[in-house]
Amino acid sequence: MTKRGSESSKDDPQDPIRASSQFIGHGISFAGSTLLFLLGGHWLDGKIGTSPVFALLGMVVGAAAGFWSLYSHVSGMRTWEAEHEEEETEDT
Repeated sequence: MTKRGSESSKDDPQDPIRASSQFIGHGISFAGSTLLFLLGGHWLDGKIGTSPVFALLGMVVGAAAGFWSLYSHVSGMRTWEAEHEEEETEDT
């Protein structure tokens, strides 16, 4: 019988699927924030009458927000992995 977190869980065929789904989620979050701010800027351009100004500004702000979200998740994952490795070395 295997336990979660044991060495035999490294052979779990679901691990690559879980890891890839996590990164796909980050990509969708990045694209979604960029698209949301781009569409908001396009809508604002239509209301005010400026052509691509707010659409481009919205795209830049959305991409920055998406990048920040991606960065915070990846740096949080690194912190978690480092803490997890420290716990494993203390247990042995």
